[in-house]
Amino acid sequence: MLFLWILFVFVIIVFLKYLCLIIKRFHFLKKLGKQIKKHNGNMQYCRNPMISIFKHDSKSDISIQLQEKNIDISVITTPLRRVRYHFDINNELLELIVERRAVHVGNPKAPRPTYISAIDSIFTIRKYRIGFDVSNKDNQKYVILNPAPKSVSKADGATLMALYNNDDLIPSVKVCGLKWFVENIFDK
Repeated sequence: MLFLWILFVFVIIVFLKYLCLIIKRFHFLKKLGKQIKKHNGNMQYCRNPMISIFKHDSKSDISIQLQEKNIDISVITTPLRRVRYHFDINNELLELIVERRAVHVGNPKAPRPTYISAIDSIFTIRKYRIGFDVSNKDNQKYVILNPAPKSVSKADGATLMALYNNDDLIPSVKVCGLKWFVENIFDK
């Protein structure tokens, strides 16, 4: 019986988490729609806008036409927020990575500790298969991470590069957050 109660609580937590993500997606679409109407643009759904909450791929969710430019938007939403999104070098994987840091103090009761060491631990929670299709070179493609994760990175050869707003994920695909997208794209 205790097992059933624990399972029930777990199911309720997962349900509430996804309900919160759906509410955030409606808020995202409302905010984006207001900006498009304000700038006399046109927004078209390429597929159901809620599907990318449950199915994590890189297909375009929304296509926007402003004056002379076309923008395709792919929205990546995961239920975990305090993680690092890491894009693989071959543009095939998105990894959700948790990073923790611990500090160990040797002989803490001494007036001067003998040694202090930091221990980093990195865990990959989940991997998603993605692959951004950039067949249409006329459209600029943006990947919006909503809700925003702790950090975003990509592997470039043997180096790990941090990604920020308007950085290139791959050629002709840029990564950004919703706030940056709404504030900067429509004002250009």
